[in-house]
Amino acid sequence: MLFGAFTNASQAMQTMDWAMGSISQNIANVNTTGYKEKETLFKTVLSETHTSPPTSQNSPTKNTATTGLDIFGVRAVDRTMVSKSGTITASTTWSDMAINGRGFFIVTPPDSTGAPQTTLSSSNTLYTRAGDFTQRAVNGNNYFTTADGNFLMGWAADNLGVVSKTLSPVYANLGQKSDGMATTSIQLVANVPSNATMTGATKTFTDTTSVTDGFGTAQDLTMTWNRVSGDTWTVDFSLPANPASGSVGTITGSPVTVVMDASGNITSPTTSASGTGFADLTFDWSAGPTMQNTASINLTSNKPTVQGISETIAVYDGAFNSHNLTMNFEHASNGQWYMSFTPVAAEGAVSSLTADGTAYTNSIPITFDGAGNILTPATAELTVGWTAAGAGSNTITLDMRKLTQFSGETNNKLGVKVIDQNGYASGTMDKVEISTDGSVMAHYDNGESRRIFQIPVASFVAPDQLDAISGTLFRATEQAGDMTVASISDQGSGASIVASATESSNVALEDQFTRMIVTQKAYSVNSNVFKTADEMTQTIRDLIT
Repeated sequence: MLFGAFTNASQAMQTMDWAMGSISQNIANVNTTGYKEKETLFKTVLSETHTSPPTSQNSPTKNTATTGLDIFGVRAVDRTMVSKSGTITASTTWSDMAINGRGFFIVTPPDSTGAPQTTLSSSNTLYTRAGDFTQRAVNGNNYFTTADGNFLMGWAADNLGVVSKTLSPVYANLGQKSDGMATTSIQLVANVPSNATMTGATKTFTDTTSVTDGFGTAQDLTMTWNRVSGDTWTVDFSLPANPASGSVGTITGSPVTVVMDASGNITSPTTSASGTGFADLTFDWSAGPTMQNTASINLTSNKPTVQGISETIAVYDGAFNSHNLTMNFEHASNGQWYMSFTPVAAEGAVSSLTADGTAYTNSIPITFDGAGNILTPATAELTVGWTAAGAGSNTITLDMRKLTQFSGETNNKLGVKVIDQNGYASGTMDKVEISTDGSVMAHYDNGESRRIFQIPVASFVAPDQLDAISGTLFRATEQAGDMTVASISDQGSGASIVASATESSNVALEDQFTRMIVTQKAYSVNSNVFKTADEMTQTIRDLIT
């Protein structure tokens, strides 16, 4: 039994020595970012088995079977308190991050050249909650790295900010030039005033100088313009009545079809020798020496004035340069409008104008119901060909579903709430921020911002069973269970990535001092057990000798 005392006491001192090592490690790392406490537990272990001596010959129970006696010592069993979170503390470094929730940052060590790993595996993928990241320039990129040089992994985003769920090293290159984006869509949230002046469907003009009858007398020529569509009118010509004969003459070539562009300029007819915008008519007179003559009538000086309002928006061409595109709204009649588009100062031309799949020349008809809600169209599409070299052409989709017609404060102004287009100029990255969902947001000097990476977190079924590579770095094990890589926002319950903050160690210093006192006392008592057993051994030795 004395040898059991030696064994147990020596095992206990070795165990307490091991526990003191864990305590000293915890105390040494009390200020280490993301450090996880190492806790030493104690487990009994069989040290000796003794058989009781045989009974005396004079005993009534002589020759009875002997019994065994097991002697149990102690050994150390370590566990790392990985799932126990430390306190999140604000820092002054923008690249620092803390996980407010479950999970770990995913990191990989550099390859032999110091560059990020290109192929991930279970052996080179590690996990940490130490978010004190710094930047390291490698091969032209400024990567996020841990204090011990491991590269932070995340999901890269494309030019539209859409992430790919493939892990790659996270970087942000301040000062990097970024291409702009050509305008492809416009969101229109606005109100056209129902009390705006109307162009009307019919307009009548009188020309008193262009026509002379058979006697050479000037006659009034009446032109009646009738609206056919947003671009097209028909013009009927008539002469005054003759009280005696019923008419001073007849006209050949009437009516004339007239087409106007988005600016209200006549583009047809073009057949006259006088140029575009003239109507060639033949007059047969009822009296006079000259019974017939022809005349070219100037339609431009006798045309309806389009009653419209306009709004100009900046759009971007294929070279990411800004142009002004004017949207014109003409109030044709009650509940009926026409919309057209005009690039400023001959910088381009509009073509391929459609609305809800129907093609139009220059103007799109817009109709509203009696409650001021738009009936048609839901969307319009136009192509703008730019004249500048390298600018190319834009096909732009206009969302019109939120256009309304209510009474406005003025009759010549569009009630704009939002007119937003998705194009922008080229820019330089001048700032980077980390969002609560882990998005790495790059800000550019052109006013644009976009996500360039998203930082996911890896979660395990039993995180305390991860293999501790160090106090802050862990490797996946079978005992830790299945791993899930997801956005922190998928956890719900307010989980987030906290920027400019770090997670402190989860070591409670007062608890470690208590453990240290208890461990020291246990070591001292076991040393006394060993000393006492030694003294008893010496006494037995002296009795034998």
